[in-house]
Amino acid sequence: MAKFRKAPGSEWLGYPHLKLDDIEHEFFQYSEFLAQSLVDNRKGRVYLVMDHDLYQDFLSAVEKKFGNAHASSVNTAALNAVKAWVEEVKKG
Repeated sequence: MAKFRKAPGSEWLGYPHLKLDDIEHEFFQYSEFLAQSLVDNRKGRVYLVMDHDLYQDFLSAVEKKFGNAHASSVNTAALNAVKAWVEEVKKG
């Protein structure tokens, strides 16, 4: 009978704030992207529906600030806007 190493279990499912350091199974050392995927899948998400005009204005502003409208620039701009809004509300 062939011997196989034990497959990674679901022990990380109970980690609501999982970090890369929490994942020690050898399977995830072969590819950093697998472990990063587990971490990223636990992060919060906000899906935003915008009218076309507002969306185009937003993309234009992103392009003006970052020099492009790539997904990473759009994500950074949106995160910066959310952080600024949260800080404004906290100051209250």
